[in-house]
Amino acid sequence: MHTMFLADGWHGGPGPWILLVPLFWISAFVFLRRVVLRGRGRRGPGFESRGFQGGPGLGRQEPAPSPIDTLNRRYAEGLIDEIEYRERYDLLNVGDAPTASR
Repeated sequence: MHTMFLADGWHGGPGPWILLVPLFWISAFVFLRRVVLRGRGRRGPGFESRGFQGGPGLGRQEPAPSPIDTLNRRYAEGLIDEIEYRERYDLLNVGDAPTASR
């Protein structure tokens, strides 16, 4: 009698909900793949033309500012005074001045 209850547990099969199992695993795989590949620069063709210019860490770096640009910025922000600015500017331009030969 108990064997009859155990054998008849499915009542004719799993039903249509069994289709949700592969759908769940496919969607989980696609989601994880998108999350993992998000920051690796693997973009499709035309990514730049669609208005996405990239942000920090996406392979585009601006060149480092020159020492004179840095000095000018510090003077403009008021971090150094005029005397210190002129001293440092003269030190940076020593290599640019032509040397007098004897």
